[in-house]
Parts: sequence; C-alpha cells; structure tokens
Amino acid sequence: MNAKIRYGLSAAVLALIAAGAPAPDILDQFLDEKEGNHTTAYRDGAGIWTICRGAILVDGKPVVPGMKLSKEKCDRVNAIERDKALAWVEKNIKVPLTEPQKAGIASFCPYNIGPGKCFPST
Repeated sequence: MNAKIRYGLSAAVLALIAAGAPAPDILDQFLDEKEGNHTTAYRDGAGIWTICRGAILVDGKPVVPGMKLSKEKCDRVNAIERDKALAWVEKNIKVPLTEPQKAGIASFCPYNIGPGKCFPST
C-alpha cells in the first residue's frame, strides 16, 4: 500500500515531516495539495465565494464573483491565513504538540471548519 493511500498524505508532505520541517512549511504543502491555489474567485463546497487557498476575505473585504488576484497576492493572502490558523492552534491547544500535529489541527479547526466550530466538534 503506498504512503498516500495509507496516510492520506503525499510523499512531499511525508518528506517534510520526516525532515523535521516546521508547521508552516508542512501546512503550506498540505493546503496547496488539498485546496489548490485559485487566483480567480470560485464557490467552495458550501457555496461560499472564496479565492486562493480558501480565503473568504481579502484585505478585509469579502471575496466576490469575478475577483482575480495575482499569484503573488494569493501567496500573501495564503501566508496571512496560514499564520492566523497556526496562531489559533498556539492560543487554544494547551498540550505540547509536534510540528505535524500543529499543521494537522490548523488545517482542520481554524482553516477548514472555522474556529467557532472546532471546540464543539471535538
């Protein structure tokens, strides 16, 4: 059984983990693979307008149909969203975590389902 099927993680993510990469690097690779990086606004699975790797706000304004961003702008938006997700983990999870655990929680709680839904879901 290959690693991706067994763990749901790509060889690239597993290599980062094995190399001891920090959570931001692991999370970036994972989100790039799972979310993609869309420079044109699109509706996500819940019908919400989103852009880049799932951002619903850009510079404090909602994503709207037809919005387009450069790859460089998406890189900046993605870094802001990633850093917010990891900061949420640091603030709210009170047990020691490995870097892969931080990335995993950040991808699920604040990034995917939203911080308000995380604690009631666990």
